[in-house]
Amino acid sequence: MKALDKDSEVLATGKLIAKTIAKGAAGIFGIDVNMSEDDLQKMYSSVDLSKKLLVFEDVERSNIEIAKLLGYVNNLVERDGVKVLLVANENEILNKAPEKFDFQFTKLFSTDSKNDNMEDNKNDIPEVVQKYLKIKEKTISDTICFESDYHDAVKNIVDTFDNERLKEIIGRDEEGIEELVSMVRGQCHKNFRTFIFATQKTVDIYEKLDGSFDKEFLKCIYFGSISFAARIKAGEFPAWQGTECLSTILGSNWNPLFRFCYDYVGWQKLDITKIRDAEEAYHKMKLYDKHADRSDTDLQKLYSYHERTEEEVRAVLGIIEGRLKDPEDIGFYSYGKLAAYLVMIKHVIGFDYTQCRQYMVENLKGKGEEIDSDILFLPMYDFEGDEKAEFDNFVKELSDSMNVKCIQDSFSYEPDAIAGLYDYAIREKNKISGNHAFLSKFNIEQIVEMLFHASSKQISDFRGTLFAVYRHAGKAEFIEADMMAMRKLLTLVQGRVDSKNYELDKIQVKQLHWLCGNIKTFIAQIS
Repeated sequence: MKALDKDSEVLATGKLIAKTIAKGAAGIFGIDVNMSEDDLQKMYSSVDLSKKLLVFEDVERSNIEIAKLLGYVNNLVERDGVKVLLVANENEILNKAPEKFDFQFTKLFSTDSKNDNMEDNKNDIPEVVQKYLKIKEKTISDTICFESDYHDAVKNIVDTFDNERLKEIIGRDEEGIEELVSMVRGQCHKNFRTFIFATQKTVDIYEKLDGSFDKEFLKCIYFGSISFAARIKAGEFPAWQGTECLSTILGSNWNPLFRFCYDYVGWQKLDITKIRDAEEAYHKMKLYDKHADRSDTDLQKLYSYHERTEEEVRAVLGIIEGRLKDPEDIGFYSYGKLAAYLVMIKHVIGFDYTQCRQYMVENLKGKGEEIDSDILFLPMYDFEGDEKAEFDNFVKELSDSMNVKCIQDSFSYEPDAIAGLYDYAIREKNKISGNHAFLSKFNIEQIVEMLFHASSKQISDFRGTLFAVYRHAGKAEFIEADMMAMRKLLTLVQGRVDSKNYELDKIQVKQLHWLCGNIKTFIAQIS
């Protein structure tokens, strides 16, 4: 170790700590510590720690200011010939400082060029960190960064609990272990205590469950509890935020926290009668979750068909077909994308998706009021040849089954209908933006004819409709078909105005000129 400047405060603190240790040792061996300062100093001097290794563990938990602690360590090394090993979470030490900061310390503490790194990055380092690093540089001869094998650690923790339900949903499943590792690294901030706490609570709940439960539901109990445990802070317990049965706020979008888990973690109370209701609510949430396919391993395998063998693709198609028999298995918002991939894969490997199609049509029957069809049937762009027409027919059959009525289906293309279109665009602008398509859903020729029979106010309202939809749109936020529809509308309106083939007054013509200018702006924005 290197010598530390003999700051009087640090030395005084070092002596005080040393004497405290001496007094503690004296107490253990039955020595009377009510002696003079000189006698106490003699006793302290008689303690020979030379050639000994002292290990200070969990340094970050000490209430002693780190600079003073390092001063004491230096005193032990320089005066007593002791070797010292400090075990600590360095980021936790630094986060105790008055100033909070987020800094990458690994580049400073690398054994290759520690000093050069520090000097190069000096301007980026907060003053309180610089002070610590300066003291550390003079005191600590070597820093060894250690990180455990998260995969083995998580696997061992799961095995330690030896619970049958835990084995059922995780067991030796490498994919499940990796999901847990990701949660430990991310949501738990690498804190294994949080992970163990959540696992213990989950096992407690599992042991109290009677009867059989869906594997995904059991997995959600576990993963939702981990997410919640990571949100609990010392001395604080979050208030419930969610429905009667579950919360995506306290859990996560993919694995919500169930109310019965919340009550058990907080107050060790478990109402068994609420668990079946929670399971039913969970299944319903999955059915209407717009992103449910992200956690559906079968669908994800299908979406990556181009990276798999034909045998693998046919196998997963068989599984999906079987699952579609159950109308409450695959989430409804997956149907649009599933339909597109069934069409594409048919043209690649010749799979007959007729049975899948029949199940999907039947499962969506009458659900037009509960499902946002604009999100369900987002356009796909990877079609080749006749695939697009086939997909459109598939979508029409699904839409007809749902009894879907879209505004473009009922739009009359009469000037009086513009006001209703304007109100719709104002009311549903977020929904339209999320669907990434609007103008392309209408017949552009009929819109042009409508505009040349509209009043100035009606043309202004149509411009307002486009403003509501496209004013804040950025590059690629709307599909290319919308940009093409805009260009077509611009060409037809501008051409007819230039040809003077109309019976309009000058104010109506001025409104059309403004409309053309607006369209040019929107095209530039989204191109």
